[in-house]
Amino acid sequence: MVTDKDQANQTDYELINSLSVAAFDLDGRIFRTLWHSFIRAPEVALAAIKGDYTRYISPIRVVIALVGVQFAVAAIFGTPMTLSVETLSAGLEAERLAGWLNGHDIITVDRALEDAMSLLIWPITLASSLPYLILLKLYRPSLKFWTHVCVFLVPTNASTFAFVLLIPAFMLSDSVVLIAFITMLLVYFATTGWLIARFYSRSILGTVLRIVGLVLLLPVSLIISSIGQALAAGWILDSQFGLSLLDLFQ
Repeated sequence: MVTDKDQANQTDYELINSLSVAAFDLDGRIFRTLWHSFIRAPEVALAAIKGDYTRYISPIRVVIALVGVQFAVAAIFGTPMTLSVETLSAGLEAERLAGWLNGHDIITVDRALEDAMSLLIWPITLASSLPYLILLKLYRPSLKFWTHVCVFLVPTNASTFAFVLLIPAFMLSDSVVLIAFITMLLVYFATTGWLIARFYSRSILGTVLRIVGLVLLLPVSLIISSIGQALAAGWILDSQFGLSLLDLFQ
């Protein structure tokens, strides 16, 4: 006899299975797409531009999968991927922090921040990506916007995957986080340079100048991302706990 609990478990299983298939595409194309994003980036980008997903999956689906994996791996190894009370209050005295929390539990506040930021990360990422997409469009206006999106996402996926692989090593030393971030940037700009040479430039000098332009945008992107995360964290703290982020720094 099938009970309500069994039906609920079956429904949960089917939901998880559907999400897994949708996000990861269990036929193995996601693994090929990720690996070839390192060694055959122009091929992966060209397939996405043409809408040919016989060998690879859409770079947007890869982004969705990688963000989920990133948060899951970070949770397993106890590495926060979003702003937390600890990062926000670095250097503050314990008494001052306790007074600011006003009786709220740090773990509860951190969990609320992580849950909300896992959803808000998408608009923040989109906002911080716009400068790159605009510059790519200026590099070659004749190309469709989807082409620029693919050229941006393929290196992004490769660099994010490299970062995810290094997350377990974060437990060894805080310096590993910096190494992982530098590695991510190196992978991104190396892969982007490959795609710039393929789709945007006909000379080595032209490729170098275009890459330099993208590198110069990095501080702008980081500022947009930092401001977005700070505004989101401030809104979450105020709406759910009545805490002011400004008061923490005063």
